[in-house]
Amino acid sequence: MNNVDFYNKCAELLGVEYDCQPFTHYKRTRWNNRTPGSGRYQGYGTIRVFGDYIHVALRYPIDHHGIYQSKEEVFDFLKNLKK
Repeated sequence: MNNVDFYNKCAELLGVEYDCQPFTHYKRTRWNNRTPGSGRYQGYGTIRVFGDYIHVALRYPIDHHGIYQSKEEVFDFLKNLKK
């Protein structure tokens, strides 16, 4: 699963509309990370893929910050939010 499909699946599990905008640079730096890019969900927070890890920082429906090692772990977390 590529990152675009991953971000769209996260939006589906959160129940939010989302338009994936790929990051336009080779790698993130202090200066080129100012534009929104992918993984930002309006009113919910961010879910960002960084190499082998995925950082989840949500404000809604719960306040949660975590680092996950697989996309399946993130999907399980988001599915459990709706229960």
